Amino acid sequence: MEALIKLLEAMPYPTMFFVGLAIRLFVGMRQFNRRGLGGLQHFNNYFLGLITLAIEWMLKWAALALMLCGLWGWLFR
Repeated sequence: MEALIKLLEAMPYPTMFFVGLAIRLFVGMRQFNRRGLGGLQHFNNYFLGLITLAIEWMLKWAALALMLCGLWGWLFR
C-alpha cells in the first residue's frame, strides 16, 4: 500500500488524469462487448457476474478519483 501511495505522489497530474481515463474506457469497452441482442449483459454464472460487476464498479470509482485528482492538480497547481 505504501508503494502505491508513493507511486501516486510521484505521478504527474496529466498522467493521473489520462490513466484514469484509460481505466474508464477499458471498463466501458468490456461492458459494451458483453451485451447481447436485447442490450442486457450476459454472464455464464451468477456469482461470476456479481464479482465482475463489483470489481468493475470499484475500478470505475478509482478511475474517477484519479481523473478528478489529476484534473484538480493540473488546473490549480
